[in-house]
Amino acid sequence: MNDPTDNDSTEAEALNSETNMQDKDTGSKETESTTSGDPALETSGEASGQDAEITKLRTERDHFEQQLQRAMADTQNIRRRQRQEMDDSRRRVLEGITQELLPVLDSFGLALEAYDTAACDGQSESATSGLVEGVRMVQTLLNGALERHGLQEIPAIGLAFDPNRHEALSVEPTEDVAENEVVRVVQTGYQLGEHVVRHSKVIVAGPLKPQ
Repeated sequence: MNDPTDNDSTEAEALNSETNMQDKDTGSKETESTTSGDPALETSGEASGQDAEITKLRTERDHFEQQLQRAMADTQNIRRRQRQEMDDSRRRVLEGITQELLPVLDSFGLALEAYDTAACDGQSESATSGLVEGVRMVQTLLNGALERHGLQEIPAIGLAFDPNRHEALSVEPTEDVAENEVVRVVQTGYQLGEHVVRHSKVIVAGPLKPQ
């Protein structure tokens, strides 16, 4: 005969074994849940990282915008100073030329005044002579003022025609002057240093016409 006590013992052991297995499964699931982490917490961490990156980029953008604004302001100030310096330089040059031309105007006034006085006294010949001398004086003063600023007449008569400095108005056949040589100046040309301000208008010698 079987002992009932042995059956009870066997059932108790089986029950304990199932309970232990369930406890192990529960612990394993809890461990897995703890290991995998909370999805909400992971999403929150990623959002915080993105916010920090956006804040950093905005800060850098603001910094670069400030630098650009300062650079643009500096550029405008430099241009403003350059324009002011150019205006001041131009004004000083004009003032210097004006001061040198004022005696020329004074000489014109004196010459005309002397002519009017002599003409009123009936001394027409003396008036004309005085006016001519006054004009010559004005010409001398004006030439001197312009030469001091580097303006010079362009030589032409007796020289070969130079298209860089001369402008030929016509060709005149002649025996006394070599072909392509300037025989007459119609209007004097001037150059400022090496720069031609106005070409000399000239008549150029050409070949003689066949008889």
